[in-house]
Amino acid sequence: MPIYNETLVDVPNDEGVHIKLAGAAGDKYVYKYVKYFRNAKGEPRNKAKAIGKFDVGSGKMFPNSNYYELYNIDPAFPNIDVWDYGYSYLVLKVCQDMGLLDCLIGAFDKQRAMDIVVMASYIIREGSAMDGIDDWQQRNYFPNYSRLLTSQSTSKIFATLSAQQMNDFFVSWVKVAMGEGTVCYDVTSISSYAQQMPAVERGYNRDGENLAQFNLGMFCDETSKTPIYYNRYNGSLTDKTNLSYVLANAEAVGIKRVKMVVDGGFMDKGCLAGLHDLCSSFIVGLPTHLKESQSILASHGSSVDNYANELNVPHTFCIAVNCEIQGVSGKVFLYFDALSHVLLCNELSENVNRLKGELSTYKRYPKNKLKRYEPYFVLTKHKQGGGFDYEIDVEKVEKIRRSKGFFLIFTTDMVSSPEDTLYHYCSGLR
Repeated sequence: MPIYNETLVDVPNDEGVHIKLAGAAGDKYVYKYVKYFRNAKGEPRNKAKAIGKFDVGSGKMFPNSNYYELYNIDPAFPNIDVWDYGYSYLVLKVCQDMGLLDCLIGAFDKQRAMDIVVMASYIIREGSAMDGIDDWQQRNYFPNYSRLLTSQSTSKIFATLSAQQMNDFFVSWVKVAMGEGTVCYDVTSISSYAQQMPAVERGYNRDGENLAQFNLGMFCDETSKTPIYYNRYNGSLTDKTNLSYVLANAEAVGIKRVKMVVDGGFMDKGCLAGLHDLCSSFIVGLPTHLKESQSILASHGSSVDNYANELNVPHTFCIAVNCEIQGVSGKVFLYFDALSHVLLCNELSENVNRLKGELSTYKRYPKNKLKRYEPYFVLTKHKQGGGFDYEIDVEKVEKIRRSKGFFLIFTTDMVSSPEDTLYHYCSGLR
C-alpha cells in the first residue's frame, strides 16, 4: 500500500473520515469507515481503511492507494525533474511502426490503448505482478500520458476490456501482422493458484507442477515470428480436443486458408481433419511410435543414408513417401541426421553401461525397478533365494540404435521441398 510521498491532497470532509495516531512513532493517519455492522451481540461496529498519512504542517495528507480506489481518482504525477525515456521511446516507436498502436486505438480508444501499452511495457520489463507499476511509471516517461496507474486501477482496466473489443482488435491486427506465408501454432500451459478463474483446472501440466492451469494456444507468423492471435481455454482440455474450436475462432478473425505448422502432439484423426478443412496445407510432426511411422521406417530406413538423398542441410538425408495418414492424403518426409545418430548412439551406450553398473551392485532381484532395465537387459530371477542373473539384450539395444537420428514430418503441401518443410517445422516451433 504505497504512499505517494510527493503529493499532498486535502483531507476529504465526507462522512466516516477521521484522523488518529498509529504506529510506534505516533504518526497521524487519515482513516475512512468503509463498513458498518453489528456484532453477534447486536453492538454497532465499523471497519476503517487508512487512506493516507496526515501532514501536520499543511493540514493536508499524503494519500495512499486506498484513497485513489475509494474515491475513484487517478493519482497525479509528482513533480519530477529527471525521467528515463530510452525504453519507453523504443516501445512506442515499435508499436507505431508495426501498426499495433493504430489497431489498439481502433478497437478500444486512444486513452485505453495507451493504458494497454503502458501496462504491457511494465509487464515486459518488470514481470507480471502489477504492484509496483506506479513507482516504475514515475521513473519512465511516456509522452502525452498523464495517468498514474496503480495495482487497483490496472485491475479495473483489465475488467473493462470486453470480448467484442478484443475480437475487433485481433481482426485488425491479423490484417496488419500476418504475412503471405506460413502460420505456426503451439500450445503452452500456465500454472495458477487462482480459485475463481473458471478456466483454471487440473490437466496435463507441461512444467510438471502439481497445480491447476489454463492453456494458451498461440498463432505466430512464421516469417516475422510475430504473435498474431491467441486463444485461452480450460486447463483440463487436451490440445487435440480443443484444436477444432481454436481453428474455428482463428478463422473468425481472419486466419484462414493458410499453411499451418503444428507439433506431433496434434497427430490425431480429428485434428488432421480440422487442419485439412481450414488450412490450405499443413505440416505436423509424425511421432516414431505410430504404426504408420514404424511401417515407413521398416520399408525405407535402411536406404535413407545415401548420397542421392543428401540435403543442403549439414549431415542430413531425406526421402519422401506419398501416403495417407488418418484419412488425409499427403507425404511423409523421412529424415536422417547422421551426426545426431552418432551422438545419440554414444549416449545410449553410456546409459546401458551405467545401468549395467547399477545391476552389478544389487543383491536381490529389482522387482520394483524392472521398467528401468527391461528395455535393455534380460533379467532372470533365481529359483531359490532373492538373487538374479542379467545380460544385455543385444537385439533390443541394436533395434533402438538403428532408430536413432530418424525423425518424420507429415505434410499436405505436395510441392514443398524437404529443405523448406524442415525449415518451416524447426523455425516455426522453435
